[in-house]
Amino acid sequence: MKNQGKSTDLSLFIQTFKSVLLNLPVPCYILDLEGTIVFANDATIQLTGYQREIDFKRSFLSQLDDEYIDKTIEHIKTVLNGERLQVQIEIRHQNNKNIPVDIVSIPLEIRGLVQGICGFILDKSEKGTVIHQLYDPSNWDKILNEIDICLWSVDAKTMETLQISSACQRILGYSEEEFVQNPYLWMDILHPHDKTNVLEQLGLLDKGQSIKLEYRIRTHQGMDKWVIDYIVPIFDELAIGPVRFDRVLMDIDHRKRTEAELTYLAFHDPLTGLPNRREYDEQLRTAILEAQRNKQFVGILFIDIDRFKDINDSLGHKMGDQLIKIIANRLKNHIRTEDVIARQGGDEFVILLKNLPNGQMIEEMAAKICRVVAEPIMLLEHEYRMSVSIGTSIFPDHGQDGEVLMMRADQAMYLAKENKTGIQQYQLGMSKSLSRKMLLEQYLHRAIEKNELYLEYQPIFDVYAKKAIGLEALLRWQHPVLGSIPPVEFIQIAEESDLIIKLSNWVLETVCHQRRLWLDKYLSPFYISINVPARQIHQVHFIESIKHSLKKYDLPPEFIKIEITERTAMTNVEKTLKTMRELQEYGVDIILDDFGIGYSSISYLVQYPFSTIKIDKSFIQGLSNKNQKSVCRALVAMGRNLGMNVVAEGVEEMEQYQYLCSIGCHKIQGYYFSKPTSVELVEKFF
Repeated sequence: MKNQGKSTDLSLFIQTFKSVLLNLPVPCYILDLEGTIVFANDATIQLTGYQREIDFKRSFLSQLDDEYIDKTIEHIKTVLNGERLQVQIEIRHQNNKNIPVDIVSIPLEIRGLVQGICGFILDKSEKGTVIHQLYDPSNWDKILNEIDICLWSVDAKTMETLQISSACQRILGYSEEEFVQNPYLWMDILHPHDKTNVLEQLGLLDKGQSIKLEYRIRTHQGMDKWVIDYIVPIFDELAIGPVRFDRVLMDIDHRKRTEAELTYLAFHDPLTGLPNRREYDEQLRTAILEAQRNKQFVGILFIDIDRFKDINDSLGHKMGDQLIKIIANRLKNHIRTEDVIARQGGDEFVILLKNLPNGQMIEEMAAKICRVVAEPIMLLEHEYRMSVSIGTSIFPDHGQDGEVLMMRADQAMYLAKENKTGIQQYQLGMSKSLSRKMLLEQYLHRAIEKNELYLEYQPIFDVYAKKAIGLEALLRWQHPVLGSIPPVEFIQIAEESDLIIKLSNWVLETVCHQRRLWLDKYLSPFYISINVPARQIHQVHFIESIKHSLKKYDLPPEFIKIEITERTAMTNVEKTLKTMRELQEYGVDIILDDFGIGYSSISYLVQYPFSTIKIDKSFIQGLSNKNQKSVCRALVAMGRNLGMNVVAEGVEEMEQYQYLCSIGCHKIQGYYFSKPTSVELVEKFF
């Protein structure tokens, strides 16, 4: 038998069966034609002490003493000629002690050629006695049948079963006798939807190609099950074409079902089960192509629930979610079969109307949706009546591609909401009718998905230590059309809606990811502070989200600090105090931002576990005034007497810096040292 194969075939074999071989209870390894160890499973690692990545990329002979080398070379030669063989030798452990073993070697025949050796190590020491008894090389079938792999050989001409392992019945659901009696049983149990593809690929076997199939079978109980089937054609020099097919089947039903669940989640909203934006965009693209071919129309309804924030604020987010599900079901039950409804996020839905003969049907559907939503809804034994604002656009009148049509339906919806008209169809030049605030809110919804948001970092310096000790993460928005949007403008818009939660979560995730990258670059220690709004700190899962992000990126808690304003601290005082104390116990410090501009600062300051207070920049910028200097000195003294760090914000001039140093405030943030800057420039600071 020829023993020169292709390394790619051996690699494919290893990749195919890697997950099974790794978990075999008996030590197993694979050698290539040169005698190099190209695979070793976990049991081999445990037995020999060698590391897979380092030590198992060298010759098998390097692990033997001289007295066993010649014997092993003859053993390998014999196996490469096609014989199964057993040999007794001693393998040198990584600690240089010898282990007496029995080795069973099997030639790996792929595409008619021996392309390597699969070896099984049977430990002869006392520790390995049980394994040796279970896997006696004189009873090789028992070894294979202990593994949940179906090994199956069939005649290439008649498809008669020549040999089949007992594991096949566990996987396929039919006995050895049933396959022997009916050579075509396997074809009969192939799933009808997979049969055509499977039979087409079987033709490659006659050309000498190995194939790997994934398909479903029907079990005795009528259930569908996914399997993977690796088939290798075996040739004989005296015959034309393959003489048999050697097959290895494994049950992959659990993996396939898990993949299906993950795929479903990737394209559907978890709360309502409706398609999400990703699935909707694909449906819209297909609908436009069909409409172009058939000279028809496509309609889009962009729907926003009016005053949904009031429900969330008064009844809580749990009831808000319940309301979303009720409305989602109503909408789903009142559209045509071919139409698509998706949840955009928050309280927004979008409906795709396909294959319309005219544009009038869009307005009829919008009016119907308004009536359906207006029906009473019971929440906590109270009746609520909701309304919606709907914007519509139509292909081809209002655009030729999905993104433009969606944007224009969105703009029409915002105008309907602003003018309280209920329904509004897009009209040319409508975006000019929208106020800047409405436009910004509209665009802000998409800012994260479109990668328009980014962070800048402003250093906080300790002038006594002469180094930067921390950074404040500052959110920025660069819109492709409107340009740079000032934070003071878009943050206020976000705070008036649930967008602030979405933005704050994005900042937390981005900061933790970036801090991990900087930690891996071994920059000198520093913290990053994050501004947290009141609506986020009062969320039920706020603390868990902090802990989750720190654990996800394996960050020490002291690397992240939370900044809250005095207004936030004064909102829902009892709950805020509880949250802050839990964070402090976990190791996350709290910073009081904009200190000095509120009315209750002094009276409440001692109750809160602040580690740092930041003096508001309005006090720093007014230091030319004598009274302002006195107030600033008092604020610094108060913070220091309470054992807190004091940071002065907005330091822009040398005179401000010098005065602050003179009154004992040596932690400073402001343009005098550095403007908010990019990631690349931050790395130069540290």
